[in-house]
Amino acid sequence: MAIATWSPDGKLGAVTLKAAGLVAATTNETAVYVGKGKMRIVTAITAIEVASNNELYISVIEASDRSATTTWREIATLFARGAKEVTGRTADDSTDEEEVIIDNPYDYNVRVTTYVVGSIATGINYSVKAYYILDK
Repeated sequence: MAIATWSPDGKLGAVTLKAAGLVAATTNETAVYVGKGKMRIVTAITAIEVASNNELYISVIEASDRSATTTWREIATLFARGAKEVTGRTADDSTDEEEVIIDNPYDYNVRVTTYVVGSIATGINYSVKAYYILDK
């Protein structure tokens, strides 16, 4: 388990919630202790398979608290990407970088969960990093 720590100057580098790599089936990433607070979440999608026209990839952030460490609650959707036949968009989704701001109300771990549906050969390659937002 990785632990997010503050630096002496009050700034924090990125905490990796999901390292770059292919996901071809529904999976939970390793939980990371971050605690409560506001975070900027940056997701970088570097490859996405949509050749079968039925692929759908949904990535969410889940959190737990100290009183129920095995109970996970969805606190943000990072993305829903896939073939245009599934998403209803005018074109297949492709690579992209996105940011969302979340305010984690729970005092323990967060993790990224990826839901994968369709005829998947290679999957989706992406990474997720979190940056704390300091309230001053």
